[in-house]
Amino acid sequence: MSRRAASIALATVLAAAVAAPARADDCASNVMIVLDRSCSMQDPPQKGGAQSKWELAGLALQKLTTDYAGKLNFGLIMFPDQTGQNCLQDGPIYVNVGPGHESMVVSMVMSTMPTGPCVTDIGPAFTQVSSDPAFAMPYTGVGARSFVLFISDGMQTCGGSDAQITSAVTALYNNGYDSYIVGFGGDVSPTSLDMFAAAGGVPRAGADGGAHLYYQADNAAELDAALAEIAGAVTGQEFGCPGVPCPDGRCFATDEMCVNGSCVPDTVGGPDASASVGDGGNSR
Repeated sequence: MSRRAASIALATVLAAAVAAPARADDCASNVMIVLDRSCSMQDPPQKGGAQSKWELAGLALQKLTTDYAGKLNFGLIMFPDQTGQNCLQDGPIYVNVGPGHESMVVSMVMSTMPTGPCVTDIGPAFTQVSSDPAFAMPYTGVGARSFVLFISDGMQTCGGSDAQITSAVTALYNNGYDSYIVGFGGDVSPTSLDMFAAAGGVPRAGADGGAHLYYQADNAAELDAALAEIAGAVTGQEFGCPGVPCPDGRCFATDEMCVNGSCVPDTVGGPDASASVGDGGNSR
């Protein structure tokens, strides 16, 4: 094949992807922010810093929700919550996932302080995600996909093991819901967060050569960059939002395949067409 013919063939393939019909409800993925509000979030991410991790996280989420307003539907879980028993997350979700909830998320974070209870209940926080309607049933490929954005500066202090937390993250993944893991500051457990990131199905891009599978942020700029990278991966807009985003390589409809981060109609019947729930194209 001549170089010109090859170029024409490539252009035809790309045009077909662009022309694939988009469904409006697929273009705004759901993102449940799971934010650590343990007392250590009152400390700066680095010694001598002028702002606390809590202040910086609030500003980062304000930027994220502003930059992706209308492109993503946001919700908010904070752990520990402020009602019931300290380690159970037995209060309501602070903000359920939905369109136009950007200001609600920011207002809730900005009006709350990490002043107690002074525990870190990571396992119950992941379990609570499934009580939001957007995460309540296994994803079938119809409508928008839903993702978890987890941000924490520490380790589980409420009993329970990393294996139990990993099981909760795996259960979300098996229902079609990936979890992005962000560690903020130097007091996290890299080993634990790597486990959670592997179970979440979307380990950090390029995580090889000894790099961690989760996103590590040690200052405001790194936190902004991590959140922007994650948000870009779940919008599925590289080709004008042709369909459901598939950052994990999984498409759940039987007639779709993952191409350049979005599920598009499978015109060749290849092996990547449609991954059943929990059986997707991302190796973990």
